[in-house]
Amino acid sequence: MTAMLVGTRLRIVPLEKRHLEPLRLHRNHIETFSYLTSALPVTEKSQLFWYKTVTTDPTKMYFAIENKSGKFIGFVRLDEWDRVNRSIRAGIDIVADERRHGLATECYGVLLKYLFRQLGVHRVWLLVAQFNHAAVRLYEKIGFIPEGCYRDALFRNGEFHDYMIMSLLETEYGKKK
Repeated sequence: MTAMLVGTRLRIVPLEKRHLEPLRLHRNHIETFSYLTSALPVTEKSQLFWYKTVTTDPTKMYFAIENKSGKFIGFVRLDEWDRVNRSIRAGIDIVADERRHGLATECYGVLLKYLFRQLGVHRVWLLVAQFNHAAVRLYEKIGFIPEGCYRDALFRNGEFHDYMIMSLLETEYGKKK
């Protein structure tokens, strides 16, 4: 498959049915679902229903992240695309075995260039669990700025946690290294 977006060690390709099973396993992994809004298990049937729903919604774009050999190593989620105000919510999930190797940083580099330079987006925003310190550090390193939070919006391990809202504007893009 020809990659749409290419980095040094990865490529970002449109999500296809062949990615659904590795994506489902990734979402159900304990190191992944605890950071997501929904901690419910994803079945094959619910995954297929979700896929059919999101691939027809013009406010959403979903991609698979593959290594150069074509192995699934993560997922890009773009949704809440507001074309009038040129804003989009982004999320990247790297599979547990591939984390802590700089792949998310590389992926965001490729993705942000696409969003700001190709799609003309003005604001990229995201939500991150406040207790996900590694992700917060990553976003700050890239240049995302905290702008607020959804208080007690995430219930994990018997406790409520805040979801931080962070954003990056096109005028800030590339300024923080």
